[in-house]
Amino acid sequence: MLQFILKYQLLTANRDQILNKLAVLAFALLLFFSTMLWYLANGSLNEYLKSQIVLQGHYYSGQKTTLALADFSSNTGIATLNQLNLANLSQYQTQHALIIDNVHVELSAKKNPHLLTEINEIIINKLTLNIEYQTGKISNIDQLIHKVTLKLANDYPEFYPEISAKRYAKNNPALNAEEYAKNNPQSGPIIEHTQKKKKRGKPQQKIIISAINIKNLELNIIQADSVNSIQKQNINIAAIGGIKGLVMNQIGGEILLNLLSLANEINDMT
Repeated sequence: MLQFILKYQLLTANRDQILNKLAVLAFALLLFFSTMLWYLANGSLNEYLKSQIVLQGHYYSGQKTTLALADFSSNTGIATLNQLNLANLSQYQTQHALIIDNVHVELSAKKNPHLLTEINEIIINKLTLNIEYQTGKISNIDQLIHKVTLKLANDYPEFYPEISAKRYAKNNPALNAEEYAKNNPQSGPIIEHTQKKKKRGKPQQKIIISAINIKNLELNIIQADSVNSIQKQNINIAAIGGIKGLVMNQIGGEILLNLLSLANEINDMT
């Protein structure tokens, strides 16, 4: 009987040791898979961020957009973007119309309700813009600005009422407001409705950008065989998104439009 009890105690001790080892192994595996999932999630987030920038750049401008690296840290709330390039129009000399070497994006730490994300600051280390002129044509930058603006007006007409109204009139030539008013003097003035319509579906994430700072800007003005380069420092762009914010899909187009417009603003001052 004593021998049986000793054997039972030995088996129990061995079982406990095995269970403890299995528990340790299970915990180690849990940590391993949790780490892998975290890594994959962060990796996927970076790839998603990179793809969105590339896709939006191409969507709004019609030109190939490339980005070497997008890296976001959830611990610090800071994103870093490296080597962002916007291809130039095919009939122009330079390879790229817009080049950015490095971007530092800082998210606000405060929690904001209603799917609203606030970006405290976007810092661009160096922005290079190549504006080219050809005889009888508007510049490449003006053509890109036109493309981006039309895309924004088409997708978000409430923000571009005048352009949207002209597009509507062009697409509906039978509707002539001036002719109608002339033939129907009893009609009152036509009041443009610019209030944003309610959209169905799930609420969309919105973004507010409080400030954009460009540490260094190089504007290359290319005409015929001559190139005139202008250097500017510490250029600030006004906040984007107001107090309610803009949806994520729109924010990329608005940023691109603001950056391209700097070429004309600086060129006009020289």
